[in-house]
Amino acid sequence: MAALKAGSSSDYGGSMTELIEQAMAEEWAAAYPGQPMPAQSRDRIIMFAAIAKGVLRYLHQHRADIGTTAVIASSTTEHSHTLAFDVVEDS
Repeated sequence: MAALKAGSSSDYGGSMTELIEQAMAEEWAAAYPGQPMPAQSRDRIIMFAAIAKGVLRYLHQHRADIGTTAVIASSTTEHSHTLAFDVVEDS
């Protein structure tokens, strides 16, 4: 089973928090061409970590509600998928 890492303000490498920070930089560059994004701040990383934890906790709590549908060329065979993952958080 895969483990998804939300990240934290003290450990965000390889986590959703890190990807949110990267997405922020991309959106900043698109919205403000040529203007540097403000330096990384602890408050911003804390906010991104909180967002990541909330999203992953929500998905984990509602994983049974997430349906999948796969269409295979002219196949009518019914099948299902199970979404299984854990959330890695600091203790």
